[in-house]
Amino acid sequence: MLDKRVTSEINVYCGRCWYCRNGMPTHCPYRQTIGISVDGAFAEYMITRTDLLHVVEELTPTQATFVEPLAAVVEMLELRPPPRNSNVAVVGVGTMGLLSLSVLSKLYEPRFLAAIVRSDTPKRDLALSMGAHAVITREEIGEVVKRETPEGMGFDYVVEATGSPEGFQQALELVRPRGVIALKSTHGVPVQVDVTRVVVYELSIVGSRCGPFKKAIELLRQGVVVAEKLVTSEYPLVKGVEAFEKSFRREEVKVHITIH
Repeated sequence: MLDKRVTSEINVYCGRCWYCRNGMPTHCPYRQTIGISVDGAFAEYMITRTDLLHVVEELTPTQATFVEPLAAVVEMLELRPPPRNSNVAVVGVGTMGLLSLSVLSKLYEPRFLAAIVRSDTPKRDLALSMGAHAVITREEIGEVVKRETPEGMGFDYVVEATGSPEGFQQALELVRPRGVIALKSTHGVPVQVDVTRVVVYELSIVGSRCGPFKKAIELLRQGVVVAEKLVTSEYPLVKGVEAFEKSFRREEVKVHITIH
């Protein structure tokens, strides 16, 4: 790996426990997580195992920074893929929501793919460029559901990527009976759930986390996902604090810190 551009998986799993031996290393009870339980890439030095490294010489440094979040989107869609020609809604247009739009539009051939946004979003054009057929505000959603979904009962598949506890409730209101909610938000707080609606509508709720790096790298290498469009600002390392402050603005998606 010497003098090669690489990216590292973030879960340092044991490789020996029941979960590792059964293809679920991200659920290893003995794992450490780079950047959380051990030092990550903002430390002067970080340590990872060579078997967790992936050579990304064919990607630009900017592309390579999207491998981990894109892999998480791939995992979500592989755990419970939407049927072809289905009606799909993505709630939230941050990094995960926008990457979801791109993969859904390129690989899953939805009949109708909607991005659900706040009325004052500055990211409407970006959502359309990533594959959304329509960008719909919360105020417009009722009419669109009536017009675009069977009997006006809701979407077949809803991705919840808002990062907000209210996003899950909105996903529940958007999905049709026997539909699927794919959760990508880790809210960090308890979320109230209308379990009665889940039972009566016979809904499937699928959570997912980290995913396959190799598949994400290939999607970026082939240009299937043009993730560079999500970089809204770049700063040199010496302006790192300013970069973090900028990232809280609503018009920002990905703020990158460059090292030359």
